[in-house]
Amino acid sequence: MRGVLPARPGAPDRSPRLGDLPEPVAGRGEVLLEVHATALNRADLLQARGRYDPPPGESPVPGLEAAGVIGALGEGVEGWRRGDRAMALLAGGGQAERVAVPAAQLLPIPETLSFEQAAALPEAAVTSWVNLVEEGALVAGEEVLITGATSGVGTFAVQLARELGGRVVVAGRDEERLRPLLELGARAAVRLDDMLPGVVRGATGGQGADLALDLVGGRWLPAVLESLAPGGRCVLVGLVAGRRAELDLGLLLSRRLRLVGSVLRSRSREEKARLVAAFAAYGLPRLADGRLRPVIAATYPLEGIAEAYADLERGGRNGKLVIRVARG
Repeated sequence: MRGVLPARPGAPDRSPRLGDLPEPVAGRGEVLLEVHATALNRADLLQARGRYDPPPGESPVPGLEAAGVIGALGEGVEGWRRGDRAMALLAGGGQAERVAVPAAQLLPIPETLSFEQAAALPEAAVTSWVNLVEEGALVAGEEVLITGATSGVGTFAVQLARELGGRVVVAGRDEERLRPLLELGARAAVRLDDMLPGVVRGATGGQGADLALDLVGGRWLPAVLESLAPGGRCVLVGLVAGRRAELDLGLLLSRRLRLVGSVLRSRSREEKARLVAAFAAYGLPRLADGRLRPVIAATYPLEGIAEAYADLERGGRNGKLVIRVARG
C-alpha cells in the first residue's frame, strides 16, 4: 500500500516521502480502516525531524487521525461492520491507504460530514476535550483564555469551550487571523505580547482568566500565568514558542495557581478509549447538528504531502491541513 514512509534517523532531508508500506493487519480488538482522508499535526513535523518517536508498539508511519471506511474486523470487535464510515484517533499510521485501529478509538462519522471534514476532527476534538474538561475542569460561566487559537486544536477548543459555557478570550500574534474565531464563539480576541495580562483582565471585567489552554508555551508562558485570576489553572499543551521559560514561582504561590502539562499521544489505549467515549457522548450530537465543526485551512492530494508539510511548517493558516488519501 502507499503511504508516508517512516522518518530516516540522521537523514539530511527530512521531507516526507511516499512509498510502499507493509499491509497492516487488524489484531484482536482492532479494525482495518480504508483511509479516505487524514490530517496533519505539529507532531508529524517533530516526528519527521526525529524529535517525537511514536509510543512503543505503535506504527512508525506518521498520522494521528484518519477517516474512512471499515474494511475488516479483528477478533472480538463488536458494534462495527464492514463498510461503516468511521474516524479514528491514532498514535501513528494515519498517513497511508490503510491503518489498523483499536476499535475503541473509533468514532462514527455523522452523515452531515465528509471524509475530509471527519479527518480533521479526532486529534483536535479529543485533545480539546481532555484539556478543557479532564485536565482543566472547566465550569460553565468561567473565563477561558486560549493561546495559539488559530490552530486546528485551537479552533475546535474555542467552540467546545463555548458549548461548555465558557466565556472565551483568544490570543495570538496575528490579530487579523483571530477575527474569524469571534464567529466560532470567542467574545474577545487579543494580541499575544507582553501586554497580555492587562489586556486579558480588561476583557474579563478585571478578574483574569479562570482557565488558560496554552498551545504556545515558551517565552509566553509567564504572561499566560500572569493573566490568570487567583486560583486559576493553566493547561500547557503546545510548545510552538519553545521548550523553556523563566517563571516567577512567587506568582504561582501568591495566586494559588495550578500549572498542568498535558499530552495525548503517549496515553495508553485504555485511557484513550475512555476519553474517546466521553467525547463521543457529548460531541457527536453537536457535530451532527453543526454546533461543533472542523475548520479546514487547505486540502491536498496524497501526492502533495511534501507541500502540505511545508505549509504546516510555515504556518499562517487557520485550522487543519487535510490530505485526501483514497483515489477517486
